[in-house]
Amino acid sequence: MAERVVIQGIGGIGGVIAGALLNAGLRPVLVTNNPEITAAIRANGLRVTSRDRVTHVRPDVFTTLADAAGPFDAAYLMMKALGVVDAATETARYLAPDGYVVTFQNGIVEDAVGAAIGIERVVSASVGWNGIMHRAGEYERTTPGHTFAGELDGHVTPRVERLAAALRHVGPVTLSTNMRGVLWSKLAINCTVNSVGALTGETLGELLADPRVRRIFLRTYSEVVDTAEAHGIALERIAANPKLLYLRNDAGPLVRYAKDLIARMLGRKYKNARSSTLQSLERGRKTEVDFLNGYVCAAAQKVGVPTPVNTALTHMIKEIEDGARAIARTNVSDLVRQL
Repeated sequence: MAERVVIQGIGGIGGVIAGALLNAGLRPVLVTNNPEITAAIRANGLRVTSRDRVTHVRPDVFTTLADAAGPFDAAYLMMKALGVVDAATETARYLAPDGYVVTFQNGIVEDAVGAAIGIERVVSASVGWNGIMHRAGEYERTTPGHTFAGELDGHVTPRVERLAAALRHVGPVTLSTNMRGVLWSKLAINCTVNSVGALTGETLGELLADPRVRRIFLRTYSEVVDTAEAHGIALERIAANPKLLYLRNDAGPLVRYAKDLIARMLGRKYKNARSSTLQSLERGRKTEVDFLNGYVCAAAQKVGVPTPVNTALTHMIKEIEDGARAIARTNVSDLVRQL
């Protein structure tokens, strides 16, 4: 018998995944937590555009969990990291006795969710592609890429095999026995691209044209790698070698030149990319920085790893959130002075 699944949070990623599962004949129940999105999907269906197809489906969609008819065997949690613990706590009341949640957030939220509902009820997934919501009920998958899924303890269980089978309707899935390594590899990318990318309002290409930013970029990434390794975590390859942007503190000039060149090439390849943290700030919303750079700083403190760049970035982004600092090019100079 197929699992009864609820997908919570029908934004860019949630909408793309929901559309693919429904198009494959599965029947997840959608919970939007947004009456405007619920109304739009009920009126017009859910439409997903990708490079090779357009999917148009009509799901069972509700605004709240209380409106949907539980219990559920699995809940895919697609909201921002800021709301995931509260969502998991509420969701636990609507799960079957052996039901579980799947976390899809940027940053590392799994232990916080596990503390709230029991770590045995948490399965982890990490999305290596991008999806956006153009308007309520209309979505687009904008990049290719893998999804990673696995148990936090590394075992391959029937439930994670069922999860992987469902997600393969969306695209390639890697069933990982080292999800913590996957999560930290993605964390290193997000701490660097999203947080450094939020300081000036510029695209990644514009930012990485500045040699000062490239140095900050490499140092941010390297602090995350040092912290992960101090905790005994082996980083996993996601899109590239996780050590590609890693720069040792004692690296010589030739290595520093090579890493700077890689950062410049990255800026050229993704020249139009804009930070999701920046987009949150521009909308006047709180960011996920506590689950990104802030999480790294807290983890580093436990093992004595210095993280001056991630600490400074966390403080600066919080100042922007609070209205005490503007998004401006001068933030780069301020950060360089602090370091």
